[in-house]
Amino acid sequence: MPLRPPSRSVGIRFIVVCVVLFTLVHLHLSYEGEGRVYQSTWRWRTGNDRGQNPSPYNGTFEEGCEGLTGFDRVVITVKTGATEASKKIPTQLRTALRCAPYVYIFSDMAQSIGETQVYDSLDTIAPSIKDVNTDFDIYRKQQELRDPERIMAELSDMRDARMKDDLAAWTLDKYKNMHIVEKIWELKPGMDWYMHIDADTYVMWSSLITWIQRLDPSKKSYMGSLALINDLPFGHGGSGYLMSREAMRTFAVTNNGTAAKWDSKMHDECCGDWVLAQVLKEYKMDLKNSWPTINGETQSTIPFAEDHWCQPLVTLHHISSPEAEQLGSFEAKRKDKSSPVTYEELFNNLVSDLIPDELADWDNLSKDGTIPNIATAEACFHACQANPKCLQSRYDGAECSIGTKHIALGKKHEPKDGLRWSSSWNKTRIAEWVQKQKPCGKPKFPHQERPSKWLDGRP
Repeated sequence: MPLRPPSRSVGIRFIVVCVVLFTLVHLHLSYEGEGRVYQSTWRWRTGNDRGQNPSPYNGTFEEGCEGLTGFDRVVITVKTGATEASKKIPTQLRTALRCAPYVYIFSDMAQSIGETQVYDSLDTIAPSIKDVNTDFDIYRKQQELRDPERIMAELSDMRDARMKDDLAAWTLDKYKNMHIVEKIWELKPGMDWYMHIDADTYVMWSSLITWIQRLDPSKKSYMGSLALINDLPFGHGGSGYLMSREAMRTFAVTNNGTAAKWDSKMHDECCGDWVLAQVLKEYKMDLKNSWPTINGETQSTIPFAEDHWCQPLVTLHHISSPEAEQLGSFEAKRKDKSSPVTYEELFNNLVSDLIPDELADWDNLSKDGTIPNIATAEACFHACQANPKCLQSRYDGAECSIGTKHIALGKKHEPKDGLRWSSSWNKTRIAEWVQKQKPCGKPKFPHQERPSKWLDGRP
């Protein structure tokens, strides 16, 4: 008997089954990890594979994260607090961290922000320490409220019980750093690199990936922007600090329990990033200064100069939501998204276009000298024009300051005590200064040990 060809309905059922199976597999891959880690919803695409973008983001960015590789061995931890997390984290995730597959958020209260889990970094601190410590007054109030909106509204301005000039949330923050190092190793052990940042830190992802390809994770490395307290160096937390696999293992495994040993001592310390650095020093890991690649300024406050030009840029700090959106748009418009960002590129393709001729109620951070006997903003402006080396000037109501070596956009300065600040720029001279700079060539990263395949166009 001849075989009867399959009916049309059988073919349709077969197609439906295939579609269902594909959907289930796709969902499994998308949500694997039991919700412990924020997984970017941007698809990893090649230049020839640009289907519909499934991201919930509204499309401000012109491009996604195509062309980026090497992200599978680095973890980002974000330190935040319940008084700010709901406001800052969403913007950070869809801008600075939109291409990062492994991002863990640590706060002082467990919560969910959209589909992102936020961990309580302080939940393992002994009650005997928390219950009698005024530093934890805000922690206890947050546990009572449990409502992120009420916490932001009612506790954002809460003051430290001992030092009324300090915010209670800032005082509590110092307890988090060492616990985060231990907790992230427990959640995601054995990764090559761990980048620790704050909720107002912006990470240039292509720069970070290029950098770590030139470093050896089997060595104990702790890198950051050097700061000093009591003449003791530490990696400034807001700028971010990078720790290698072996540095993390030494802290979290070889010396497991370090955070708990320090919990009772932190009441008398100022800063968690400073204490972490002193502990790492005890464990034979001195800070490797990586400034200005790890940087504590915004795009507006960077003093562009010879020491901020050809250097690669990995982080910026004190980034507001509009500034994060601005940086995200800048990254999306880059022609070569896989190459590291340099200060030169940031200035030429973003900051330069933002600089006006003059701005009232503005501080452009001119700091290279002063011109005496100046009594008005207009006189300060003309004095700068008359000085062939003057690139920009600022009059603060009493003194005329000029910039001859540095260029910055600056920041708003509200009138105070009847004095108004005014800033001006000589855009022609600034353009001439830019033209005089030597070509940068391939960027050189701090403490690099080997050339990067990335820059040679190889995978």
